[in-house]
Amino acid sequence: MNLTFLLEALGLLFISTLLLRIAGKKSMAKMSNLEVVIILAIGTTMGHAIKEHKFWQIIVILTFFILYLIFVQYLQIKSKTIHRFITGNATVVIRNGQIIGANLKKLRMTTEQLEMKLRQKGIAYISNVNTATIETDGELGYELMEHVQPITREELMAMVGENQKGSLQKGQDSKQDNLFNKVPGILEK
Repeated sequence: MNLTFLLEALGLLFISTLLLRIAGKKSMAKMSNLEVVIILAIGTTMGHAIKEHKFWQIIVILTFFILYLIFVQYLQIKSKTIHRFITGNATVVIRNGQIIGANLKKLRMTTEQLEMKLRQKGIAYISNVNTATIETDGELGYELMEHVQPITREELMAMVGENQKGSLQKGQDSKQDNLFNKVPGILEK
């Protein structure tokens, strides 16, 4: 019984894994349309390779796919026009607390789908959103209205002012209760 097809399949898996590693982390995190097409092409090509026993020809094709992906990613870095053509731009869907219906239609997105994305980000009121965009990877980007933005540590310290000095001395005593201080090596910094 000839088991070379198993060795070829194992070789294809190894080479494909290596090529995807060369393609980089960005390619595996949030994939663009081009990257999805390349990944699907790799999968399809691997299936044909196993079926037709054309191991080396398929290795060359898979390598070409990854080199093409890297080349196009390089072009996107060098040219804003190519980047805009291949990847696109974010689309504004909320401005000053108001939904921009025309842009939702362009995205073929319903108000309910937008509301779902807002809820997933912990936003309860559209009126609290200054600007929201649907990014090129489909994720929601947003900026809250100033009155609902979380306070920064710097702002808090400015508000507390001189009272902070007294609080810091009290805080030193509670450092002993800090759970992180129980981890070996934390206090040795």
